[in-house]
Amino acid sequence: MSFPRIALLAAALGLSACNGPHAYIYAGGSQASVQRTISVPRGSTASLGFAAKINPDCTRADSPDRVTLTQAPSQGRVDIRHESGYAYFRPANPRSRCNTQRVPGTKLFYHANPNASGTDTFSYDWYSGSGGVAHFTVSVNIL
Repeated sequence: MSFPRIALLAAALGLSACNGPHAYIYAGGSQASVQRTISVPRGSTASLGFAAKINPDCTRADSPDRVTLTQAPSQGRVDIRHESGYAYFRPANPRSRCNTQRVPGTKLFYHANPNASGTDTFSYDWYSGSGGVAHFTVSVNIL
C-alpha cells in the first residue's frame, strides 16, 4: 500500500503520527497494514509514536481512537498511554496551528526486559473513531 493511500484521510480526521511511520488510519471501515522494525537496548524503552485525533481548535475529537494489543511481546511489554504530546499536521491542514502545543492523544512504548536478547515481535490494532483500522506488526531487535 502506498504512502499517499495510507495518509488519505489524515486531514479529514485530524489524525497525526509522530516519532514513527506516518501511517494514518482510514475512515469508514477501511484498513491498512503497517510493518515496522525498531532497535532497543535490553532494559530500555522505545517510543513507538504519538497520534492525535483532534478538532481544528486543538481539542480532542468526539470519537476517540482505540488501541488494542493483539499479540503481546515475549521479551518485553507494550504500554498504551492516553496523554498529551506534540502532533504534526501538514501546513495545508487547518489543525497545523496545533503543531506548536501539546494536544490530547495516544502514545505507545515498548519496554525491553533487562535480560532480553535477540528479537521480539508484537502486534496491535489502532481503531479510528470513524470506523477504520490500522494493523501494526513490530519487529524488535534487542541490542
